[in-house]
Amino acid sequence: MYQHILVPLDGSANSNQALQEAIELSRVFGAKLTLLTVVNNSNWIAASGSIATDITKDYRERAERLLAQGRAITDKAGIQTTSVIKTGIPKNVIVDYCQSEDIDLIVIGKSGADAINRLLIGSTTAYVVRHATVRVLVVNAQEDPEA
Repeated sequence: MYQHILVPLDGSANSNQALQEAIELSRVFGAKLTLLTVVNNSNWIAASGSIATDITKDYRERAERLLAQGRAITDKAGIQTTSVIKTGIPKNVIVDYCQSEDIDLIVIGKSGADAINRLLIGSTTAYVVRHATVRVLVVNAQEDPEA
């Protein structure tokens, strides 16, 4: 049923839970996984020169760490993955990526790490659900029974 699953990662508990769900789906369907992290440039205020370079470098390094963590989880699970870093507005990049690649399912966390943007301009997940041309599975982080 599913051959290629996209998992957007932002470091939130919800995206980590989405990755776990995608791993299980990958096992069931024999699907390949693509992990996507977006360097969000929507908050960059007209930075130029070395400041812009520093911001880009910091965001890129964070994206690389997130993907490395995701790959470590999928490697441990025995699931082969592809990792992709894109720059842009996350909700647009996710939808556009699915249209340009052979993705047939997005497994995404209910809410991500960027709560301020969610309040100001709306949820990335809600946008993806409304605009994606493929199926979308929205995953909640499991509550910690110890909390």
